[in-house]
Amino acid sequence: MPYDPLTFKTESRKLIDAVLDAVDPAKAVRAHLQRTAHTLQANGTDFYFSTFDQIVIVAVGKAAVPMAAATCDVIGDKLARLIIVTKQGHAGDACRTLAQRYGDRTTVIEAAHPVPDENSLRAGEIVTEALTGLGERTLVIACISGGASALMISPHTGIRLETMQAINDALLRCGADIREMNAVRSRLDRLKGGGLARVAAPAPVLALILSDVVGDPLDVIASGLTNDRRAHNVLIANNKRACEAALAAARGMGFQPRIVTTEMRGEASERGREIARAIRAQPSGTCLIYGGETTVTIHGAGQGGRNQELALAAAIELGAAAAEPCTLIALGTDGTDGPNDAAGALLMPDTLARAGALNLPAAEYLANNDSYNFFNQLGDLIMTGPTGTNVADVVIAMHW
Repeated sequence: MPYDPLTFKTESRKLIDAVLDAVDPAKAVRAHLQRTAHTLQANGTDFYFSTFDQIVIVAVGKAAVPMAAATCDVIGDKLARLIIVTKQGHAGDACRTLAQRYGDRTTVIEAAHPVPDENSLRAGEIVTEALTGLGERTLVIACISGGASALMISPHTGIRLETMQAINDALLRCGADIREMNAVRSRLDRLKGGGLARVAAPAPVLALILSDVVGDPLDVIASGLTNDRRAHNVLIANNKRACEAALAAARGMGFQPRIVTTEMRGEASERGREIARAIRAQPSGTCLIYGGETTVTIHGAGQGGRNQELALAAAIELGAAAAEPCTLIALGTDGTDGPNDAAGALLMPDTLARAGALNLPAAEYLANNDSYNFFNQLGDLIMTGPTGTNVADVVIAMHW
């Protein structure tokens, strides 16, 4: 298949759009939550209006706003309270519309991620207060998505915010994966590890969950806020769905695609090198798709993210000669890849050649964990802005 840089840039945008559309949180909510004259139906389970008088919605995570909006559209006049906790800069016009529609029934909090801040603490206090003392005739709908572990915290007595911040920062810097991070978070926090459902009891809890964790374990996603027998948990979208959308879109472009894994983990640079070797060994017209979430052990003082680092390591592995026309898209589906404004990066056959012309030593940038500045100077960062969804990462490697 002939390679053309302009075609790749154009088609990469189509692939990214297909991935994000497949895991659109509002569409996912509507696919799993319906209303009839007498019930709310969630994935085949009926919640009868005759058994409750009101609904409280708690939406927490990077996809909190679209999930909350879609849920409100379904439940209509039953809403008694709406609490939205999302990442700074993610509230947007949809959140303002909800606030106008429901007035003082609405509370919106934008907090920090991946390290919690004072607003994260405030969110935990507000949610705890809102759920405490509810009776059996109140239905709590929890809209949960990735990022919730940092965005809302309720530390056990004696644990200060500064302690939570220091622990989160240390876990991030040492390259701990999401399972390891959330295992620690669950032990420090009253709402995690099923705590949200316990606080709401005896009110029934319906949780609509957008998974950003490999394998979709309910005790790990958002540190298991509703991982308790009192809650009815419904998984509405995940990384597998995103990868399947990439598969269909790549096939439509004329590639022979396959999903290698939806459980990619480990050090981002190592996975990048492995993916580069794998796609280089494939025949022309092959597309390999990987889903999951890698980690970065920070050694340098640069700026970057796991997907950008993966792409840079892959570029070095492929080499500057570009004998094989291989490309790669490394995408964080939430629109952010580490503490910067990029969602990931594009790798093209001439990436290292262009970097050389600009005197950008790729190996030095990688050693300094400075992949953002490397790809930014090449104009090859993926910039989506906040996407409103979060199902971990998708990497698409193509041999043209």
